[in-house]
Amino acid sequence: MTLHLDTSTGKTIGVARIEGRLDATNSGILLQKFPEWLEQTNDFVFDCSALSFIDSSGLGAIVGCLRKALEKNGDLRLACLDPKVSMVFELTKAKQLFSIYHDCHEALDSFNTGKQQ
Repeated sequence: MTLHLDTSTGKTIGVARIEGRLDATNSGILLQKFPEWLEQTNDFVFDCSALSFIDSSGLGAIVGCLRKALEKNGDLRLACLDPKVSMVFELTKAKQLFSIYHDCHEALDSFNTGKQQ
């Protein structure tokens, strides 16, 4: 998992690239890193274009990150969900918690316009 800060919209938004599998073996890493990322910004886009699998532990970690961002008056938006990953969000109804976008540019722009999906 990597984070870079994007300022193209005039706001500082953390873009985290989530790769491979997000499951019980590594979801704790995300939960450990996220508070460090919150020291840099409160708004995030999780780029899931390279995320191939997510289980309930991974989903719980992402929901936990959303909760922490909201506590800091920020937000966490998702982009580029693989169909299999998207299905997990759909089946668990977690999709209702997030603004989900087709690509990262759209997700980043949504912070500038205040537009959420």
